[in-house]
Amino acid sequence: MTVTTTPSDRTLARRQQVLDAAADCFRRRGFHAASMAEIAKTAGMSPGHIYNLFENKDDIIAAIVERDCEDVLARIAEFRQAGDLLETLLAGTEEAIDEHSQVAEAALQLEVLAEASRNPKLAAVVQQSQALVNAKAQELIRQSLGEQADRLPAGEIQGRALMLGALFNGLTALSVRDPAMSQRVPAMAPVMRRVLQVLLAP
Repeated sequence: MTVTTTPSDRTLARRQQVLDAAADCFRRRGFHAASMAEIAKTAGMSPGHIYNLFENKDDIIAAIVERDCEDVLARIAEFRQAGDLLETLLAGTEEAIDEHSQVAEAALQLEVLAEASRNPKLAAVVQQSQALVNAKAQELIRQSLGEQADRLPAGEIQGRALMLGALFNGLTALSVRDPAMSQRVPAMAPVMRRVLQVLLAP
């Protein structure tokens, strides 16, 4: 008989501690410049303890990608439970723009994408996460459009979901090019609402 074991709460907490420390190191130093010793010091534990939790840096950054994906999926699930989905999305436009315009977060995401472009194992994790998010975004759009969704051309829902992702991922990249992005939220929010209505309104 095979016995399936699940990580203890303490082990899960220690994993999250390592991921937080690694994310901080990757933002500041880059994936290759940040050593396991530096990550261990930032996490407040020994390198040996980290190797008990993760095989290597690739394993750590893959876990960061998976954690971020879970966060996005949880956010989508919250939106889908809203009474008026479109109004809820529109009301949170400023917060969403600000959240996706943080330079520190952009630094980490761009570091992950750069590494994924040359690391097939990490690329597979990133692509799988993107596929999961895109599928849930399509469900979100279908819910928002209601019966009209079934009357749209084939591929339209997927196209809208991809554009929705491109909008917010683009803001993240733009925050590196334009350090004053946080000051531009009031100007961008009305425009973003109009775009969201095109993508999500019945």
